Amino acid sequence: MPPIEITARLIDGKAVAAALMDEIAEKVAKMPRKPSLAVILVGDDPASHVYVANKVTACAKTGIYSVEHRV
Repeated sequence: MPPIEITARLIDGKAVAAALMDEIAEKVAKMPRKPSLAVILVGDDPASHVYVANKVTACAKTGIYSVEHRV
């Protein structure tokens, strides 16, 4: 059995994410009606607050309207 040749490629995740966010922002800017994200946050779990804050930030960067309700 011949040896298996494995090749690896280093991916810059931050650069890929930034390019994707730019692409999304361009598409959103061309839309006649902007997409929206509504979040209902129940409780005080710190991890949930971080998760929601990251989503709100991503929406702001891409031009997506977001609204957050805390219960």
